[in-house]
Amino acid sequence: MIVAEQKPVVEIARYVEKYDKVLLVGCAGCVTVYLTGGDKETRILASALRIKRRLEGRPLETVTCTVTRQCEPEFWNDTIKGSLFV
Repeated sequence: MIVAEQKPVVEIARYVEKYDKVLLVGCAGCVTVYLTGGDKETRILASALRIKRRLEGRPLETVTCTVTRQCEPEFWNDTIKGSLFV
């Protein structure tokens, strides 16, 4: 059985606190079914991180994308490459 649970936003915010730009990648596979990491949840997380940083006076630039299945590299290479920013 697959179990998926999203980490708290505060914990994720700590992981990216030293960065001004982040890429958040969701998966259209298992975690979409469990509502923990699909496209919608990835966009919500990006928004929550931007709001938190804006309130701290340190804006954060985010880019999101969702791949068909993160567990299979052949599914994500082109999607992620197309989402990278400088």
